[in-house]
Parts: sequence; C-alpha cells; structure tokens
Amino acid sequence: MKLKTGAWLLAASVLAAGCGTSTPDTQSASPVGDGQTTTRPGYEGATDPDPAPVKEKANAQAVRFGGKPVIEACNLLSWTDLTSLGVKVDPRPDPNIVNFQRSYLVGDGSGLLKTSAITYAKADGLALNKCNYSLRSADGTLQETLAVAVSQPAYVPSAAGAAAAYDGVHPSIALGSVRLFSKRRDVPEPDASGEAAVVLGDTVASFDFDLKGAGNAGKLQDIAKRVMQNLQAQADHPVGPSTIDYSSPVFPQPVAQPCPLLTPDVVTPAIGADASPLVSEMPGTSVGDVVFPHETQPYNYVALECARGTGQDDALSRKALALRVTSFLSEEGAKKYVENTAGAHGGQATTAPVGDESKIMTDTLSVKTRGVLIFRKGRFAFELQLADHDGHPDGLTLEEATSALGPAGQKIAQSFRGV
Repeated sequence: MKLKTGAWLLAASVLAAGCGTSTPDTQSASPVGDGQTTTRPGYEGATDPDPAPVKEKANAQAVRFGGKPVIEACNLLSWTDLTSLGVKVDPRPDPNIVNFQRSYLVGDGSGLLKTSAITYAKADGLALNKCNYSLRSADGTLQETLAVAVSQPAYVPSAAGAAAAYDGVHPSIALGSVRLFSKRRDVPEPDASGEAAVVLGDTVASFDFDLKGAGNAGKLQDIAKRVMQNLQAQADHPVGPSTIDYSSPVFPQPVAQPCPLLTPDVVTPAIGADASPLVSEMPGTSVGDVVFPHETQPYNYVALECARGTGQDDALSRKALALRVTSFLSEEGAKKYVENTAGAHGGQATTAPVGDESKIMTDTLSVKTRGVLIFRKGRFAFELQLADHDGHPDGLTLEEATSALGPAGQKIAQSFRGV
C-alpha cells in the first residue's frame, strides 16, 4: 500500500513504489474524485491530488477559561490570513507535528492545565495555546516556519508580569494599544528569522518566524501587522477555534472531524484521569491518495489527527487519546485501508465489535503500531491510540488495548453519525 509522505501506522515494508494513475475503466467505476488531480497556483510541482484544499469555518462561540475569554492562537494567524497574504503552507496529506499543528482550549474538561512557561509561552517551544505552520518556499526545498503562541493569566499565571515588564519599553512596532517587541536572529539577507512579543494588556502573544529568500521574508511586516490587528480584534470580540475543513474538486464529499469525538466521557475512562480542556490537532494540508497492493486504482483521502487528555503543554508528559480519522470517497477505500493496515501490523480481532469492522494492532515495530485500535464506519477509517510516553513507552499489549481502547472506540463509533 502506498501513501504519500509518512502515514501514521504503516511500516516502510508495506509501502509500494509509485503513485499510480487510474485508467479510464477504473476511473469510471470509482466515485467522483478518486484518481483525479487538480492544480493550484503557486503549487507547481506538487504531487498530491490537491495541494491546497483547506478552508476554515469560523466559530463565533468564544471559549472561556478562568472566567475570561480565551484568545486562540490560531485566530491571530489563521489559514485564511495566510492565504490572503499570499503565504502558502507546505502540502502534506498525512498529519504531523511540524507541518500544521493547533493546540487550543475547548469549553469542557475538568482536568488541570500545566504550563512550562516561566514568563510567557514561546512560539518556538511548549505552549498550551499555539499554532504552527511549515511553509512552501519559493523553490519548494527550503524549510520555512511561522508560529504563534498566546499566554493569558488564566492559564499562564506569569503572563501578567511578563506583559508588565514591557511597560515603558519602546516597541519595534505599535498599532493602537498593541505593541510588538522584536528580536531578530543573525541570518543573511534577504532571509528573516526571529521572535517577537506582541503585547496587549495582560496578554502576550509570542510570534516566531523563520523565512527564507525574498518571497515569504518580504511579507514579514504584513504578517506581523496582521497578528497585531487580530490580537486587538480578538480582545474586542473574541471567537472560538475555527474548524479546519476542506473544499476540493478531487474530494467532493464531507470530511470527518476527530476532535469533537474526543469528549471527556470518552477520554477520561481510557486515560484514567480527568480530561483537560487542552486539545492538540494536526490536520493534513492536502488531499492524498493511496494505491493498495495488486491494484492500480488510486483512492483519494483526507486525514486529520486529534489528541486529548491531561493538560501538560509537553506532549511527552501528557497522557492522551490520539484519534486519526481518514476519510475516503467510498466504503471500498476505507475497507481496503483497514484490511491492509491491520494485516501489515498483526491485527487481531476485537473481543467486542467496534463500528463496521475492527482490529487491534499487535506489531511491536513501533508505539504507533502496538496496541492501536483500528476500525471502520462507512467510508471512514479510525485509528485510536493511547499516547502515554511515561507509562506505556512501547505501546499497549492486546489486553491493555482491549481494556482501555475498546470501550472508547465503541463510544466514538456510536456517536459518529457520518457527515
């Protein structure tokens, strides 16, 4: 089975070479979109079926924590902002921590939050409220990044003192009441690299940038001003975290969202601790395709991953449920994905059914393939993992997975009604 750039559970031994292009016969028998590709301006040379399908859905309901609205980091530099500024995120269909990650707070969960910040959370480090992107550079080879992290006293108690420390200091840029204090790294022109503290009242937003060449680096001032404008707008009229959705001619059906499925009643029993309001989400940034063994027909897919558990900003100290959902255009694609993935990693039948079909991985090759519950519901494939670096660094045994993940998977499958 061949998946683009690093599928979550698949070992290299099961990846087949070549992307494969559908023939007219297989194309006509497949759902609209399967095997098709589209081009996007500025993504010349991209190999995914659609390198830029992401769109955002706004969420007018602000989250409150500690009695005050949360200013979501991704609302200070959103996907929509980047698009309007002509900044392109690197296309990659399989969720990963570098390409696009959103850590944000939601309105439920009684578990405590724990910050590592001594002053305020830095965008290039650990943060409870953070958004980071890996960008597509002009030549398609250089790694460029943008990140924003927000600290407010309700969940980063030292933020108020950090903000007060900037009182009387001359800012690099001022925009109304918003002040930006920039610290550049020593890089050759026209590159731009550095970190800035964007301050408004007792809120500090850390803005980190590493931009190469005249293309994205030339837009740095506009990007920084957009962060400042958005901070003021969010302070005046806070809104909640947006939904990352997709619009693509090669994937014309709705995509399943994993984060809403990780409710406290699902997470808490599985991790043995109260679920916190902290959610960590990694959406794929392109439409991918997969060719299964002994076939030539590509199946287009979209994947998102979400994790929720205890409230540490350090993922290695956190105990969480991680759920990846891969949406296909047909049940056939999802069936073959589950069959091939489970077959390649020692899939064992679950003691109780989950969804339409289910297996537990027993392959000891990786924590990502040992004790992971994979199941299907319609055209959607679900992979559920207990992420517990300290307690289960090598993954779960079959018995542990059955106990911890089986009931959680059943609740997820029962609550998911399709899209």
